[in-house]
Amino acid sequence: MDGVILQTAESVAGLYLVGLLGFLLSATGFVGPEAKRLFPRLVTTVTLPPFLFVSVVRSFTRGELGQLIYGSIIPVLSILAVFAIASLYARRPGARPRRRGVVSVGSATSNTIFIGLPVNVALFGEGAVTYVLLYFFANTTFFWTLGNYTLSLDGKTPAADLRRNLIGKALLSPPLIGFMLGIASILLDSAPPGFVMDSARLVGSLTSPLALLYIGMALSESSLSSLRPDLDLLCVLLGRFVLSPLAVYLLARGLFPGAPPLMLKVFLIQSSLPAAATLALMAAYHGSDSAFAGVVVSFSTLLSLLVIPAMMLLFGHLGL
Repeated sequence: MDGVILQTAESVAGLYLVGLLGFLLSATGFVGPEAKRLFPRLVTTVTLPPFLFVSVVRSFTRGELGQLIYGSIIPVLSILAVFAIASLYARRPGARPRRRGVVSVGSATSNTIFIGLPVNVALFGEGAVTYVLLYFFANTTFFWTLGNYTLSLDGKTPAADLRRNLIGKALLSPPLIGFMLGIASILLDSAPPGFVMDSARLVGSLTSPLALLYIGMALSESSLSSLRPDLDLLCVLLGRFVLSPLAVYLLARGLFPGAPPLMLKVFLIQSSLPAAATLALMAAYHGSDSAFAGVVVSFSTLLSLLVIPAMMLLFGHLGL
């Protein structure tokens, strides 16, 4: 257990150091307003598409795509269930309109790769990679379709423009195109040449550090009052660390009682991870409350230091 805590602490500490650098760059005036506006566009249109493309092409084969759909049933249903519950809360009377998408999507989706992959491998060994990727497939597909569209509605978009907004900002967004091109490449069995994949990997590897730098910049412009926990933040944290793993467990026991214990444990860990850094970037891209999204990512990432070891203790009581 000590090794688990140390591994988690090291992963989280590394993320916070990069975020702290972004905070200092903004607070000291080293990075100006124009550069801060550039970050969401740069990540969304330049680094995220190749990252998603390479992740899909190098993670799956053509023969595995059918298994992905079947194996992703539990995470897909659990994500949709938490998303529906959080959406009801986010649309209550008196709710802040520019936070609705952040609350709904942040409650339902998690950081399945940058934190999920190293943590699960540290906890369960290389055998966990397949199940990590199953959850990643479900999480990513949801985020860049329904999740991305929901975030786009947080912006100041007239009702008459919603259809154009759906097509232009959500369904035709560069990250989703990159993801779908990866799927198409697998189906057609036509991966690009090695040097193209290497270039895409290098560009895509900028996604995480740029996202974390932006979160630090966004937090540097927030007032102290905005950094305090409120009901919206508590709702997201409840969705991330309680409702999501609970939904996974109930669905697995109800629909797949014979599911492999390792799959269930990986899905439970994946479902209880912090919100992804891209949540803040897409919130900024769509004109949503990006400062609040940055607070969501920061608080949930910090709390993961306690949640992941607690999940490992819970597995013993559940007989896993």
